[in-house]
Amino acid sequence: MASLDRVKVLVLGDSGVGKSSLVHLLCQNQVLGNPSWTVGCSVDVRVHDYKEGTPEEKTYYIELWDVGGSVGSASSVKSTRAVFYNSVNGIIFVHDLTNKKSSQNLRRWSLEALNRDLVPTGVLVTNGD
Repeated sequence: MASLDRVKVLVLGDSGVGKSSLVHLLCQNQVLGNPSWTVGCSVDVRVHDYKEGTPEEKTYYIELWDVGGSVGSASSVKSTRAVFYNSVNGIIFVHDLTNKKSSQNLRRWSLEALNRDLVPTGVLVTNGD
């Protein structure tokens, strides 16, 4: 068996945009029938074999951290979520195509998450809006 490395990926976006459904689909390979609201954070795991069957094969233990999407601007809400933003390897931003505000809020989500680390290890890609 190849070495096993842990990867922490945040899943961020407004409340009700489908973060929990996406995480469930990615980790369980099935649609989430009746999603409920995420309070705080929910973590699901997927084991992924990168380049399986090759000399470069590596197995990753991917943790998908579904962070509750309360948009509250109060510092208490942000400071509560801030505990989840440490030691992150990646971020998936989720928005609802039928809700323009959820798309506009992605910038705020990115600023909130990336300001936790002084040296971000990722790249923010936007569609230019």
